[in-house]
Amino acid sequence: MARAREKEATEDYRTLNISALKRDNLLRPGLSLEWAWWRQGEKVASIGITIESRHSMRLRYQSRSRGGEPTQYDYAVAIGWTPCHLGGERPWLHCPRCDRRVAKLYGGTLFACRHCMRLNYRSQQASRRDRALDRAWTLRRELGCDSGPFDYPADYIQRPKGMHRKTFTRRIEHLQRIEQRAIADFKSTLFRLGMPLDRIYP
Repeated sequence: MARAREKEATEDYRTLNISALKRDNLLRPGLSLEWAWWRQGEKVASIGITIESRHSMRLRYQSRSRGGEPTQYDYAVAIGWTPCHLGGERPWLHCPRCDRRVAKLYGGTLFACRHCMRLNYRSQQASRRDRALDRAWTLRRELGCDSGPFDYPADYIQRPKGMHRKTFTRRIEHLQRIEQRAIADFKSTLFRLGMPLDRIYP
């Protein structure tokens, strides 16, 4: 069975944050504005937003899929309000796909919540990698090995005295699967950072 694709991170997507709109006093009915995203002082994308009412905003933008023609999008996003404990109200966006109440929507073809976009936070991805490496170290120590996967491949680990050969083989195979996942994630992180992989792991 093929390994499931790792979720992408919320940090990789353009975010529409209703808290920022409220902070800048931009939730006034009848207001039309351009909401832009910037990178190193350069505008990289923008959408048009019209606040139709207290409970609705309209998004207008153009999106192009890879190799496809640009498509115009124009649709409403519901706004909800809940009271704050210390007074006032807090606004929420309702995901156009699932109607989930959220503070942020993420820009794909449609702006949607992170659940519909199948996104998680980069810190969660790091936690999974850390858990895989922690588990690999635990298995290595159980096999009497105090070196890590980058210094001492699992194939080189010697069978501990008194351990059955089948048990040893099973544990080595389990260790290799865990380390392959951890190393693949590590390489992916280095690639995103622009670091040369061949100098770190062959």
